[in-house]
Amino acid sequence: MKEKVSKYILELLIIVCGISLSFYVDNYASSVEKNRLKNQSLNRISKNLDIDIIDNKFNLNTLLESVNSSEWILNNQANLSGFSRDTIGFHFNKTINHISIFVDNQEEYRTLQSSGYLELIENEKLVELLQNKYAQHNFMKKLEELIIKKSDRLTDFDFKNLEYTGDSIGKQGFLVNKRFTGKLNIPNEVFERIFEASYYRNYYINLIEKRLVQDSLLKIEIKNEIKS
Repeated sequence: MKEKVSKYILELLIIVCGISLSFYVDNYASSVEKNRLKNQSLNRISKNLDIDIIDNKFNLNTLLESVNSSEWILNNQANLSGFSRDTIGFHFNKTINHISIFVDNQEEYRTLQSSGYLELIENEKLVELLQNKYAQHNFMKKLEELIIKKSDRLTDFDFKNLEYTGDSIGKQGFLVNKRFTGKLNIPNEVFERIFEASYYRNYYINLIEKRLVQDSLLKIEIKNEIKS
């Protein structure tokens, strides 16, 4: 009788162990697959970061050129007659028409977020950097839209007082040769609008510079997470 009981217990243990092992294998396989998909998303985000860095550098240089020309106009507004109309037109053109182009690609991050794979990331610093990045993207996009609206207020002045003198393209890809054809007693409201737009551009420049640093750190943290 004892032998039969022992036999049944042994068989039951074998069955329980087999079921437990099966669950363990399934859970392990599921965990490995989820980790693979998480790393795949992180790899794609890292590649998107390379594009973001290129775009931000383009926008930074564009904004710096525009701000430099804005400062030139504001510093010389009282003695514009001392400069050639080509020089004046060159700076007004950069001030009004050279704008940044922010490309906000959040698709892969949203996939990582909605799939639940974001919770699999053990590196808390990486999670924080990712969340901050894409939250800031929304703000940067709104700020850029505001700057474009500020620049658009000078479009009428542009068409009435400047004309292209050639099709030369600057290093940022914008047409650069414009001649000032209007009267040099420019209304003060034009300078005020240039000052206002320049203020927001400088603020945007500061954000982009910080974003470039943070994106570089983010790439390092992603690499560390995938390695772990």
